[in-house]
Amino acid sequence: MMSLSDIFSVLSDDDSLKIIQMIVDHRDPKINDFESPKRYYTRLSKLKNALIIKRKGKSYEVTAFGSVIYDLIQTVKLAHDLHWKLQVIDAIGDRVPDVERQQIIESLIPDKSIRKTLIDTVKG
Repeated sequence: MMSLSDIFSVLSDDDSLKIIQMIVDHRDPKINDFESPKRYYTRLSKLKNALIIKRKGKSYEVTAFGSVIYDLIQTVKLAHDLHWKLQVIDAIGDRVPDVERQQIIESLIPDKSIRKTLIDTVKG
């Protein structure tokens, strides 16, 4: 099994993220979808070695581990999209009571998982 930093290294590449998304969307990645054949084959190899994708017949599929990774990627994308709202929550900090801060979080953050993480942090 690869180290956590190795997995992050594989995921830090836009082409790797593109390949994962294509596979999740049931579109097999093709060489023409990438800048060069080398980039395509290198990314596929790294994703396979990280056990994020696997070959199934003539196509690829996301592994169980890859499904968890994909879900985390989606959460990171959502957090990125919500960055200004998260900055507001940071700016509020301890200036308001925990109950009010929790209400602000609930009104600003639509995603249950992110909201729970933030509220648990307030309570913690």
